Amino acid sequence: MQWGLCVIFTYFEIQTTAINSVRQKVRYAEDEDNPQLLSFWLMAEQTLFTASNINVSEDARWQLYQGQFRLLLDAICDNLLSEHWRQLCLDNIYRPLTDLNRISQCEASKKRLRHLWLELNITSQYFHC
Repeated sequence: MQWGLCVIFTYFEIQTTAINSVRQKVRYAEDEDNPQLLSFWLMAEQTLFTASNINVSEDARWQLYQGQFRLLLDAICDNLLSEHWRQLCLDNIYRPLTDLNRISQCEASKKRLRHLWLELNITSQYFHC
């Protein structure tokens, strides 16, 4: 979805022009020679999430980390992006998965997490990352 010059990422509850601009740079490799962009983006997401008035429930955290996973997975699967950037996204996709593992307390959330790992495994083999 377009919003002005910036894409709206429906995976995420928080939508600001600034964070969507960073998401867009990550998703579309608009600053592919800047590997620190991924760390900056993940930190900015966490800071924005914590500073917002959103109820910091397990479900809200799950949605944030799953959104990060989805955005990185989309970049990994995008054959139009450079292999270097796709590999960098693959190298960092463990971060939201690790956060999801940390907050997964019940069997249902652990099952959802296993499904994400399986999806990553299958996808990364298909796209040869």
